[in-house]
Amino acid sequence: MTRVPELTYSIKTLFDKYRDDNLLSKLENYALWTIPSVFPREESLNNYQNKSIEYDCQSIGAGLVNRLATKLASTLFPANTSFFRLEVNEEIKALFDERQIENIIEYENKACKRLFDKASYAQLVQAMRLLIVTGEVLLYRVDSSIRIYSLRDYTLKRNHLGDVLDIIICEHKYWTELPDNVRNIVGAKPSDDKVKIYTRVQRQEKNGHTSWKVTQEINGRDIGTDVVYPDKLCPYIPVTWNFVNGDNYGRGYVEDYAADLYKLSRMSEALADYQFESLRVLYLVNPQGQFDTEAAENAAAGEFIHGDANMVTAFEAGDANKIQQIMLSLGEIEQRLNVAFMYTGNTREAERVTAYEISQNAQEAENVLGGVYSQLSQNMHLPLAYLLLNEENEFIIHDINRQNLSLSILTGLQALSRSSESQALTIASSALNAIIPAFTGLGLSAKWNIDAIAEMVLNSHGVNVSALQYTEEEMQQIQEAQQAQQQQEQMQTQMQGLGGAGGGQLQNQDAAVEALGMAQGI
Repeated sequence: MTRVPELTYSIKTLFDKYRDDNLLSKLENYALWTIPSVFPREESLNNYQNKSIEYDCQSIGAGLVNRLATKLASTLFPANTSFFRLEVNEEIKALFDERQIENIIEYENKACKRLFDKASYAQLVQAMRLLIVTGEVLLYRVDSSIRIYSLRDYTLKRNHLGDVLDIIICEHKYWTELPDNVRNIVGAKPSDDKVKIYTRVQRQEKNGHTSWKVTQEINGRDIGTDVVYPDKLCPYIPVTWNFVNGDNYGRGYVEDYAADLYKLSRMSEALADYQFESLRVLYLVNPQGQFDTEAAENAAAGEFIHGDANMVTAFEAGDANKIQQIMLSLGEIEQRLNVAFMYTGNTREAERVTAYEISQNAQEAENVLGGVYSQLSQNMHLPLAYLLLNEENEFIIHDINRQNLSLSILTGLQALSRSSESQALTIASSALNAIIPAFTGLGLSAKWNIDAIAEMVLNSHGVNVSALQYTEEEMQQIQEAQQAQQQQEQMQTQMQGLGGAGGGQLQNQDAAVEALGMAQGI
């Protein structure tokens, strides 16, 4: 019986198979209207060499994308606060003391601070730019830093629900960068000293568990760097801005406003050409008149020449009214884009923004971007949180898997982490100051449960009431301590009363003895 060989693909073949050239052409236009360097045209690319990049006639799109990327990065990953929370299982929590709980919070903070090492935060801002423009970006967490890949560098395969099944990465390296064992596999050194490394990150399902197998090849040869990562600890993180069921790749924010950006680009180019043309001044000379054009051209300022000025007329091609109308139309487009890209004109550019600014940005992002903002916090935050925690303490992931700990992502306004709770409590307190007197002042306290009203107000403002209230056991201990204190105070009062009475009796006795002695002539 003849064995039928299995159908196999090299990693390079899969890279080409998953590639969507039509999509890449579309993304090139989106980048041209916003930030061309984010996704330049393929003909302008040459590895290890800088080539000229085509730029648009306007920079409004670049400013909008840059500001939105910075704003989202600062709200998704606020400095000095945690974007996720570790919660201890209630059964386990009873066995933890206060110090152990503090250690959990310390792990959170230390893990989040790792994002700001080795310029990783700057990479996250770049990732946001790619997401806004192209809708896709691949993060690679390696050596405590983050590497960014655009769709120029990787392709992937998704199912109809958007779950990633396969990722193929293409990188250029110098042959001299390769380890000796890899060089032996690759063979002779290329003439240009450059090689392409193809990396495959493949999803695997076995016994209900998900893992990711990573293989690499050069020139169609496996270089023996295979490794398998558990689902939560895969360092390759594909992030999508928005996903439509049935698509293989996500869609960016720029695509939603492509029509306005296209008009902005074309009208800006036409206006620039028209303005340059209008700057040209031509002089029309009556051929029937007597005017020495050569003498006029060579004459110095203030010099006398012969001629009739009426024979010469200045001609300007431009129309000021037309320029004004075009500028008004561009202003209307810019205003619409400013609203869409969350730019109000008064954004403060700074490396570190205040908690109030972050709160405002988060609120605006929730209102304008809605579900996309929450989606980003899930498909970017959650994988990063697992990796950062594992770098800080690998045993934490084991506790999460055993359900001793649970990890939750803080999205939206909650992205301010624990500081958001204090803000919510402050707002709730202001509300209580207005509501409670309205009941007690009208003499309704006997009818209404003030404690229940207060709890309802706190819950409506997102305050975790259970975390602030005493348990029944704690209340009993407090009551017993109060009763003991009261009894002690009563005993002290009685002792003081007895001491005062005894002193008075002794004084009276002494006075009586003294009076009796005087009466008896003693």
